[in-house]
Amino acid sequence: MFKKIFAVVSVFLMALVGVAGTAHAGIVQWSDGYESNPHGVWERGIQGGDGHSWFDIGMGVARTGNNNGWLFADNGWSAMRTAKSLASFPANRSNCAAAIHADPVGGGANIGLEIWDPVGWRKISHTVKWIDDRAGYQIITLNNLNLNGVGTVYLQPIYGNNGGPAKYIRLDDAIIQCVY
Repeated sequence: MFKKIFAVVSVFLMALVGVAGTAHAGIVQWSDGYESNPHGVWERGIQGGDGHSWFDIGMGVARTGNNNGWLFADNGWSAMRTAKSLASFPANRSNCAAAIHADPVGGGANIGLEIWDPVGWRKISHTVKWIDDRAGYQIITLNNLNLNGVGTVYLQPIYGNNGGPAKYIRLDDAIIQCVY
């Protein structure tokens, strides 16, 4: 028994010694789970047709915490966005990613995630992902973001529907992260 414990401790110590001289990347991350004043953090009213957006406060349908946002559309589209200053992020922001969790209610849906530079309203990146309504919240990710030279970005989930069935898309746990 003691030989096994000694062997495990020895392997662990050798691993630590090997790691001690290795440089490790750092990660800077911003996240928002709609918990702290979502009305003041998330901009709504970005919509067309019958699309609209709002928040569930303490309704028990969030992925984590108590609150979440949602988008709705039957014949139209809806988005909400939040601004994030990158001043606290490292100067080299060439290796970044963004994500949000989405949960469609009433059938699966294609849900988009966009990153915008508000200087000239230039779309930096976007993706669309099919989310199945039977799997709960699922992550939509934008990888390989180069945010060098951008001072503030807007993270924007977006949903569009062209005639039924009408759907609500729950949103939670938005993230922007950079590795340096």
